[in-house]
Amino acid sequence: MSSMQLFNVNHVFYLLNAINLLLYVSRAIVPGAPVQFQAFIQESLHVPPDSVSVYIGILVTAFVAAYSAFISLFGYLSMHRRPFRLAGSCLFVWVLSMVLCGLAKSTRSYWLLLAGRVLAGVGESAFQAAVPSFIDEFAPLEKRAWWMGLFACCLSAGTALGFTYGSLMAQSIGWDYAYYILAVVMAPLSYLCAFCIPDLYNMPLSHDSMAHNSKPGSSLAGFADMWAILKTALFIVPTIGWAAYAFSISGLAAFGPALLIGLGVLEERICSTVFGGIVVLAGLLGSPLGGYLVDRQCRGRENESAWRHYVVTRLMFIMAIGALAFALASVIAVDFPWAILVLMFIALVCLFVTTSPFTVGILLSVNKSHRGFAIGLSTALLHVLGDLPAPLILGTLKDKWAPHCGSVTVNGTETLNPDCLVSDKAGLTSVLVFAYAWLGWTVLFYGITFVMARRQLHTMSKLFLQFETSITPIVMDSPTISSSM
Repeated sequence: MSSMQLFNVNHVFYLLNAINLLLYVSRAIVPGAPVQFQAFIQESLHVPPDSVSVYIGILVTAFVAAYSAFISLFGYLSMHRRPFRLAGSCLFVWVLSMVLCGLAKSTRSYWLLLAGRVLAGVGESAFQAAVPSFIDEFAPLEKRAWWMGLFACCLSAGTALGFTYGSLMAQSIGWDYAYYILAVVMAPLSYLCAFCIPDLYNMPLSHDSMAHNSKPGSSLAGFADMWAILKTALFIVPTIGWAAYAFSISGLAAFGPALLIGLGVLEERICSTVFGGIVVLAGLLGSPLGGYLVDRQCRGRENESAWRHYVVTRLMFIMAIGALAFALASVIAVDFPWAILVLMFIALVCLFVTTSPFTVGILLSVNKSHRGFAIGLSTALLHVLGDLPAPLILGTLKDKWAPHCGSVTVNGTETLNPDCLVSDKAGLTSVLVFAYAWLGWTVLFYGITFVMARRQLHTMSKLFLQFETSITPIVMDSPTISSSM
């Protein structure tokens, strides 16, 4: 064990946010440099420009598949083993994955890049399974949702930085160095996560659960725990809604800059930076705002689980409706660049507001010992139903509906096919509508979740009132006192 221990919970929180930021930066390198990666795929695989988007989608899908497969496993293991020791060990795997991604360019190997993205998914999964339970357990009582929102900010901030970082590196010294630099920066942070978080914050989640009697490593116990979570309606219904949210967000993350360039909304040289700026501002505003609104409405009732559950599901439902409305409105304004960007920004703010409320809702839907496993399962399901198919489906639709929007080489420089805007604007618009309309499923399932949480709150209120009115008053009648008077 390291002699340097982070006993201050704020310092642990800062470390976790720094790691999370770098993880999301790495995810956005490929979509941040779409022209360069399209050219790399065309050269290394010898595929025509009208088929390249599918291979971009495979890179994203491979990461998500590995991430989804292992986050449930590590969520379950965190019930019986120290979660941050697992997370730190897996982050060293992530560092190796960054090196492989960088080597892919010099070796001109798409398959090495694909292997690197798969390992990145494995390396990140244990970390994401461990953090939400830590925040809900050790954050200041009145700031739990706020801290959850700040941690969620890393998604938008890291993604936006990744868009800009990937674009600038690809256009200067090369996108391979973008991966190498991340590996160097993450290595010491991985060590801190694995060996410098004290046992006080790093106990297995079932260590204080008297009800949890399953043996570590028992496959039957693991299936029993999984079934106990999956059969909980307040877990599975919002998770399906979250998966629909992830489908739209993942599609925009993978093809957002390419769509905006093809539609003529932004020029290639500034598109990734502007799109990244919109995402980061929306996330920096929406994610902590969601946590603040939850904490504010729960002030004085922080320990009333039913009330907290009602508050978070109500906020999720309202914001999902707003996101869908503004997203579809942005498509109508596709011929007005600034209008589409403003409406897209508002839609993203609404979506990011739901991030921390959703996480709080998942944690409240299960008992304490199952929380890490529940986070892992919900994340796996949202990726399988959302992130996993989205890049492949949208990439296929983009190739089919906008076949002239691949990359071409002009005077030795990779650029978007000039025929894209002329011939395929309607096709690109259809892809954008498809991605946004999928949010309708989010609205539906969040609405059902809100109804169930409201019913649960009413049931708990009735039970409390019945308990209050059923208590028989006790009259103290002391013969000794009476006789002495």
